[in-house]
Amino acid sequence: MPIVPRVFLTICLFAVALGAYAQSSPTAGDLTGTRPSEGGAADEITVRIGLLDIAEINDREQVYMADLFVEVKWQDPRLAVNGNAGAELRTFPLDAIWNPRLTVINSRGLDFLLPEVATVDRQGKVTARQRVAGPLAVDLDLRNFPFDTQRLPINVVSYQYSQSEIVFSEESELVARLDDLGGKGWTYEAVEPERSVYRLKEGGRGGSQISFAIMAERQAGYYVLTLALPMSLILFLAWMAHWLPVDVIPPRMGTATASVFSLIAFGVSFRLTLPKIAYLTDADRFVLYSTLLVLVSLAVVVVTIRWANTDRKAAAERLARQARQAFPFLYALIILLTFTT
Repeated sequence: MPIVPRVFLTICLFAVALGAYAQSSPTAGDLTGTRPSEGGAADEITVRIGLLDIAEINDREQVYMADLFVEVKWQDPRLAVNGNAGAELRTFPLDAIWNPRLTVINSRGLDFLLPEVATVDRQGKVTARQRVAGPLAVDLDLRNFPFDTQRLPINVVSYQYSQSEIVFSEESELVARLDDLGGKGWTYEAVEPERSVYRLKEGGRGGSQISFAIMAERQAGYYVLTLALPMSLILFLAWMAHWLPVDVIPPRMGTATASVFSLIAFGVSFRLTLPKIAYLTDADRFVLYSTLLVLVSLAVVVVTIRWANTDRKAAAERLARQARQAFPFLYALIILLTFTT
């Protein structure tokens, strides 16, 4: 065959192959910049999150460590394939096709553990799957600590499209085996997702948002053993000073001052486990009221010692007896005030 016809035939075959590829494969120019329903109704996005684990809820840093499996689905008719030729599922890089541009806005460094790809079936249904793990920010409300319940959010937002352009479907959900989560000291409950608009400023162009959440209730038994019980023992130590004879000065003074130093050291070390917040928690109030009671007890000891050394021993014994009787009622008042103020 002559060279010219052979070259011409090669060019024709190449052109045919290129045209077939263009019809069966999306290109960045026509599929990444416009929505499937551009100019029409909003595109419906389904987000399903599988909560694999919550490893830890960090009170001081106000983050929780989560392990998530995320599945995002939408319909793109432009990716549909006519006929029976080709594979049932095709795989594309996520940035090579249109996608809803989702991000987790309370992420504090999530790691993406799977390739960023999407599978597309013959009808143009797109599915992107990803596993992410790392810290998520949570705005802890610690007023009722350690009897508090916290909302652990996963806020998914489209950073490019508003609610008039994409909507999250009713099939979006969060699923988890709540009894198997690793974060101990809490009981968990899933809540229904909420759809809203996320705006950085009032009146600004908002992005479509769906918020998933887990309600976590703190198990207070640990804090009863590590906070309430030691603090109560310190209070009883202060109470014991009033049972000693009023003229036995060194033991009474030593017992009273030891209770003060123990309470201060314990209260400071406990507060370091919590974030810097501008309000008192239930635990803070318990420590504060206990501190006031111990200081009053110390003042009573000092007065009775002074009276015992100035020929007022009967008055000192009467005041010590009154302190012994009042102490249990004041302790009960502390418990009441802790949970009612």
